[in-house]
Amino acid sequence: MSTDPKHPIQVVVRRTGLTADVIRVWERRYNAVEPRRSDTNRRLYSDADVERLRLLRKATLSGRRIGDVAEYSDDELRQLTADDAEAEALAPRPAGKRNDVSVQSHHDACLAAVRALDGDGLQQALSNAAVTLATPVLLERLLMPLLREIGDLWREGTLRVAHEHLASAIVRSFLGALKNRGNAGVAAESGPEVVVTTPAGQIHELGALMVAVTASLDGWRVTYLGPNLPAEEIAAAVRGRDCKALAMSVVYPADDPQLVVELRRLRDLLPEGLPVIVGGSAAHGYGQVLAEVGATVREDMQAFRRELESIRFGR
Repeated sequence: MSTDPKHPIQVVVRRTGLTADVIRVWERRYNAVEPRRSDTNRRLYSDADVERLRLLRKATLSGRRIGDVAEYSDDELRQLTADDAEAEALAPRPAGKRNDVSVQSHHDACLAAVRALDGDGLQQALSNAAVTLATPVLLERLLMPLLREIGDLWREGTLRVAHEHLASAIVRSFLGALKNRGNAGVAAESGPEVVVTTPAGQIHELGALMVAVTASLDGWRVTYLGPNLPAEEIAAAVRGRDCKALAMSVVYPADDPQLVVELRRLRDLLPEGLPVIVGGSAAHGYGQVLAEVGATVREDMQAFRRELESIRFGR
């Protein structure tokens, strides 16, 4: 395969199905490819670059994070995507759900609406996705990657604060409706209860909302406390209810010394033996203190669901 730099980014966009912004973020943040520069300082990509970007896109569409696969060789990516395709072909399909509309098409529609600051368009794109995608797929393969990408583009300067705020507001409302729909299907006296929140200093609540939606759809009664709660408030809410677990999301930053203090204080205030599950993109930054206070770290939604099932049925 040719390594001669000859394709401008517009051609690569058409050949890979990735947006130009995603390609640039993957280059800068993950060194996914290293295009050459023309005499006029334009990026030029080779056939090999295009093929590698196609493979990386396939891997992310299977639910993998770009940061986990960007360092793989092309041969490793080919094997990985082939294994993923085989596993997906063998996986049972949810009854009554159509799979002919790709996650990527919904992703592109949502991102286009965000770029245009089109709140109504984003709401419609999310509603369309909710019709055609099973809820776990909607959360894990559309919303979580979409929100990560919007955050990346904001940090890169491609999107403005207004874009990020609009997306957060619309997605927050959308997730709230999903959570209420899940709770509406559970009788008040049935199902165990889980309290969901973010600790003090953690103001990003979309991860916690996704946890709340997932738990409610799995038959749990969810008490959602919102973000940024001090340890004393979380403990008071838990002690006042017959809950079986506490779930918290930790997204940013990954090195807040005050959060370490909050987590230790919370463990002292919680009922002894109450399971505490912590997830989110920054959870790994607090691994030592989380282990110290006896919390279980679950960084993806599938692992979180398995942990809830284990708590519920005592496995």
